[in-house]
Amino acid sequence: MDKEFQPVAQPHLWGNERIYLDEALESGWISSRGPFIERFEQAFAESIGVAHAISVTNCTNALHLALDALGIGPGDEVIVPDFTMIAPVFAVLYQRATPVPIDADETWNMDPDAVAVAITPRTRAILAVHTYGHPARIDRLREIADEHNLWLVEDAAEAHGGAVLGRAVGTFGDIACFSFYANKLITTGEGGMIITNCDELAKRIRWKRSMCFGSDEESRFTHESIGFNYRMTNLQAAIGLAQLENAAAALGSKLSIAQAYDAALGEIPGLTLPPRSTWAKNVFWVYGVLIQDEFGRSRVELQQELSSHKIETRRFFTPLHRQPVLRGNGSLVSFPNADLLCERGLYLPSFPCMCASVIQRVADAIRRARR
Repeated sequence: MDKEFQPVAQPHLWGNERIYLDEALESGWISSRGPFIERFEQAFAESIGVAHAISVTNCTNALHLALDALGIGPGDEVIVPDFTMIAPVFAVLYQRATPVPIDADETWNMDPDAVAVAITPRTRAILAVHTYGHPARIDRLREIADEHNLWLVEDAAEAHGGAVLGRAVGTFGDIACFSFYANKLITTGEGGMIITNCDELAKRIRWKRSMCFGSDEESRFTHESIGFNYRMTNLQAAIGLAQLENAAAALGSKLSIAQAYDAALGEIPGLTLPPRSTWAKNVFWVYGVLIQDEFGRSRVELQQELSSHKIETRRFFTPLHRQPVLRGNGSLVSFPNADLLCERGLYLPSFPCMCASVIQRVADAIRRARR
């Protein structure tokens, strides 16, 4: 009998999601006010170890709101990774600022040495993305930002639970943003969170998130700045709180899956496995591999072969310097590492509580595909 289709990712529900959702529905609080929002924000802040957590509609809007709150605007430059999902770059463009791309290093994240060289008098911020679960060298980026009096923003959408030198990802930046999309460590379907230790930034972000309403009844509909409707609903927060209660179990499952893949794929010639560093905790949001010439098939050919066995995969991100939407913002700088990742990388099925038999099925299919 044909094996069932194996998705590359799917959410795992632990049980309390339905209980909390029913509680929210029965209370009547189903929109952007309600007790679960505060409970989720407070629990998330405590889980990371920061003073403030502000829930939002998704991580792209979180990044937009972060840059807006920092005053990033036209004429400003923001240093970003060339190899990244496009969302943080869109956030820069929403503010009519200029993204300055940096090539990847051996961790598949932006190279800190190249960041230091790219700073100009127009640079206002560094937007670091922790890619595929392996943290960027955020400690060094923090030093560079401090040396040049720049803002540091962390896009931690793919690295919830990660750490650098024992310190949690998200606690290095002036602001950090997380995603709760359906394929993330914890999910609210769509959703995101902004964290910061700065009281003034937190106050401004909350104000901006809610359309800059006035502070009392008389001034409520008097708006002193451009605001956004980026508020999470109480229903989403109810799901998020239930998910957060099981974040440690979800992370443990992801780490176990990565170890199992390492064992199953480690001796197949022509595969480069995900990076690991002694200074970082990789949470393996996805399990990505690079297909080298020695494998005997291209990345595209391997994906087609796995698809024929009903195994879904995803190619790696398209680098910024190849993006049609950024044509005209180009640079004469080359990005060989980002090009290599784009051309050779794909990630395999991996999600909390995925059956061990799936890993063996994927590994067997990859082994058979090799020439």
